[in-house]
Amino acid sequence: MTDIAAAIGIHQLRRAEEMREQREAIAAQYVQPLGDVDQIELPEDPPNRIHSWHLFAIRLNLERLDVDRNAFIDLLRERGVGFSVHWRSLHLHPYYQETFGWRREDFPVATREWQRLISLPIFPGMTAEELAHVVGVVRQLCQRHAVVKRREGADRVPAR
Repeated sequence: MTDIAAAIGIHQLRRAEEMREQREAIAAQYVQPLGDVDQIELPEDPPNRIHSWHLFAIRLNLERLDVDRNAFIDLLRERGVGFSVHWRSLHLHPYYQETFGWRREDFPVATREWQRLISLPIFPGMTAEELAHVVGVVRQLCQRHAVVKRREGADRVPAR
């Protein structure tokens, strides 16, 4: 760590718990209006732990959407919603593929989860209007791109 980073960090430590509490409040405000959206899974918040909420990572239920993660994030971007994609599995990095010959199918669970993850904006000072915009866009996209089954075992069809 550089001296400059340490100087900035030491002052941030004084505010760390306050900023965590702000993120926690924002996370709670995401959970209520997104909790009934079948096309996404919300992050867990076990009651016996203190969560940092440095990220608010949702998982897309891709079997309930007619778009994949990349299309979903393009739609978020078009509507002015910031997002991040985190936790790229090691086996998906070119170095590990080239050096060790790792393939997507070698780690099916990690590959599947990577293809579902999106981190929504969460930061101290996020306004109610910003939060409402993100929630509204996510709900709208999930509704617009929802799929339903015609009958058990039938192909997916858009729920339009």
